[in-house]
Amino acid sequence: MNASRATHLTRTDPEDSSTVPPLPEPTRRLALTPLRLVDVDDVFRVFSNAATWRHLPSGRHTDREQSRRTVEDAEDSWATAGLGPWAIRVTEASASAGLPAGTFIGTGGVTMTPASVWNLGYRLSPENWGRGFATELAHAAVDAASALDADRPVTARVLSNNPASGTVAVRAGLSLIWEGPSTATVESGMWGQIYSDRDVSPSEMEWLVANV
Repeated sequence: MNASRATHLTRTDPEDSSTVPPLPEPTRRLALTPLRLVDVDDVFRVFSNAATWRHLPSGRHTDREQSRRTVEDAEDSWATAGLGPWAIRVTEASASAGLPAGTFIGTGGVTMTPASVWNLGYRLSPENWGRGFATELAHAAVDAASALDADRPVTARVLSNNPASGTVAVRAGLSLIWEGPSTATVESGMWGQIYSDRDVSPSEMEWLVANV
């Protein structure tokens, strides 16, 4: 991934604590740690669940290797841009929701794109939808991106059949800046939406529209 203006980290021995990015403070109910290969099985459990991909069935993982590549992409973003997707686990504060502390519920955060803008995204297990976890995660991700590089846009790409994700983007401080036909191979007539926390350049918009 292109990270020409971001803080660069050198990928070395994961046991070397000097190269490990600082961890964010836990949110009210979520513990966030950089997504790593040790998380592949948990990622596959969530990403292979057809219900998780209700809005984009073609995205479902049918092979563990797909989940491994997802994690490797996350590691690339951490290594080259200084920030990437997190593994999301609940903290003790989530006990009231019936989830033991440490339960893996999905992935999310921001990823550096070839357009040099952040992409906000997340994928949570369906049984954890509707609990406000996505909004909590999105706020943490936008804050982390701003702390790392306040001049870089944070964007989100959403399909029109998933209005809840658009709502999460707005709650995290993003606004709708584009809407039109989507390249996603789902049902005919699907539209894509692009959200951003600020104006984007023509070249950035061109890449976002081509990849919505």
